[in-house]
Amino acid sequence: MKINRCGQAEALTKEMFQKVLGEIKNDSHRLIFALCWYTTERPSAILQLQVSDVYGSARVPLEKMVIAARTRKDKKTREVPIATALRQELKAYSAPSEGYLFPGRAGHLTFSAYDKGLRRVFEKLGLRGFSTYSTRRGSLTTLSRSGAGIRQIQALSGHASLGNLQRYIEVSDSEVAAIAAML
Repeated sequence: MKINRCGQAEALTKEMFQKVLGEIKNDSHRLIFALCWYTTERPSAILQLQVSDVYGSARVPLEKMVIAARTRKDKKTREVPIATALRQELKAYSAPSEGYLFPGRAGHLTFSAYDKGLRRVFEKLGLRGFSTYSTRRGSLTTLSRSGAGIRQIQALSGHASLGNLQRYIEVSDSEVAAIAAML
């Protein structure tokens, strides 16, 4: 559990994700949060998205969005299908005509600004141990618990290593007990 910004963030469940999403009033923060969940991407890469990475002409969401190598920790470009629910969030967002999807004073919106806003929402909802990475951990855990194969999850998340991917997926005591009962 994450305590005083140390340790591993708790994973959000799909229900928690929906609750938090509904509580975020800032349009940019809401879309960043949704993009992190539906793409399983790090917030730092999402903050650096360009309008053209997500929208086509007339600001219509693309079928697949591009997360450029320059924004990612592993320096590899990803193409991620835009899920129906994410498409609705993108349609509702008033995107700038060009440049950064989330403009800020000196380029794009800062990680710090997003982090502070999200921490306020978590605090308001009484959610302790959650952080900006809770979307990534939660979406990957949700996919695993829903029966998606680990290689499918790896293809969506862009993890080069299964070992690194597995660190993001939560396993509960009841899940361990259930597989032990199979023996």
